[in-house]
Amino acid sequence: MGAIEAVMKTRRRIYFAVALAAGLLVFAGCGGGSEEQAPPGKGGKAGGAEGGPGGPPGGPPGGAAGAAVPVEVAAIERRSVSSFLETNGSLEAENDVQIVSRIQGPVVELVAEEGMRLKKGDLMLKIEEIETLSQVEIAKVSLKDATRAHARAKAARDSEIISQEVYDTALGQLESAEAQLTDAEINYSYTSVTAPFDGIVVERLVKLAESVTANQQLFRFSEFDPLLCKISVPEKELSRLKKGQTAYVNVEAWPGERFQATVLRISPVVDATTGTIRVTLQVRARGRLSPGMFARVFLVTDVHDDAVVMPKRALSIESLSDTVFVVNDEGQAERRAVELGYEETEVVEVLSGLEAGDRVIVVGQDGLTDGTPIQVLKGPGAVAPPSRAADADRPPSGGNGPGSGSGSGGPPGGRMDLSKATPEQLELVKQRMRDRGMTDEQIEQTIARRRQQQ
Repeated sequence: MGAIEAVMKTRRRIYFAVALAAGLLVFAGCGGGSEEQAPPGKGGKAGGAEGGPGGPPGGPPGGAAGAAVPVEVAAIERRSVSSFLETNGSLEAENDVQIVSRIQGPVVELVAEEGMRLKKGDLMLKIEEIETLSQVEIAKVSLKDATRAHARAKAARDSEIISQEVYDTALGQLESAEAQLTDAEINYSYTSVTAPFDGIVVERLVKLAESVTANQQLFRFSEFDPLLCKISVPEKELSRLKKGQTAYVNVEAWPGERFQATVLRISPVVDATTGTIRVTLQVRARGRLSPGMFARVFLVTDVHDDAVVMPKRALSIESLSDTVFVVNDEGQAERRAVELGYEETEVVEVLSGLEAGDRVIVVGQDGLTDGTPIQVLKGPGAVAPPSRAADADRPPSGGNGPGSGSGSGGPPGGRMDLSKATPEQLELVKQRMRDRGMTDEQIEQTIARRRQQQ
């Protein structure tokens, strides 16, 4: 029993020592030391020559508690912005044909390969021509005989030696010989298979030395520029459609790049089953698009010139209304409510709340509130990033300094406390995140992380 009691006492001493050390660390972290021990600019009362109490020279008031939050900004500008009807479609070639053999015979020359671009009339393959060439020569001999017979018959008829009926027979034989020669020459021309228009060889279906038959498929040949894109537009939008209307197409193969298109055809009837109208667009492929690609289509319905626009990513996604943070004259974050207009892929029109020249925060705004000191690291007015030593002294975002408040505990206009949000409010926040292009998985991860921080 004595040994057990000794062990227990030893354990209690260890636990006491660990608890005491932890308490001292917490005390030291909370500024429990004397004011004289704190060096100037790091929480003590000795301030800088130009800074606020406890702050570095020229820095914000409050010392470490007022450390600036690094952000990226973008300038508000004026430009044209469009209203779109957004839908999806698949690209297809207007001219997409199967090239077949018109005669039979072995392939003696194969020129075209898959992916090869050809001009109209370029040779694709040749079929052995010996047999068809001999037919041409035979037809020529027959035509000579018929020509001589026709000449004798004509002279005899003029001399009234033969009847008109005999002459007509000779004339018919001449015309038949001419037709046979034309047919033989046509068959001879079929030995050379050429491109019917400017395009690309999509598929080669024949091999060199292979014996082909009449009507056998040889190639699939397509014209890749321009391409067509057929979309379905709701019936209610019919009044906003017209031939020649501008549109834009985005594809996954070229992210961030849009391809110009125009309305080529509008169906005159409405599909009674779906209540939509089929619209065919003509798309400029620019050598990058291919038939079969899935495309996001933006059909321009209206344009606002000289509009105030900002990047979409400046919008705060953790609020129930449209708000952004701007950089004020004091170098602080200022929340502003904005009214939005037309939206494009990366930018959105601002009807009120911002003016050209304002700087909106596009990265780092989700953890800000009104009055948070900020440091612009990228964008108009950017400064050099702080040194590593300054980073080590800066308290983590979400501490007790300005800008750490959130939800009901923060100042008016602060970001929503997601841990106290109602299901309806939470769904609005999720929808705003979806509008920013976030996936459901990313949304759930972001909400979980914010709840832990709050």
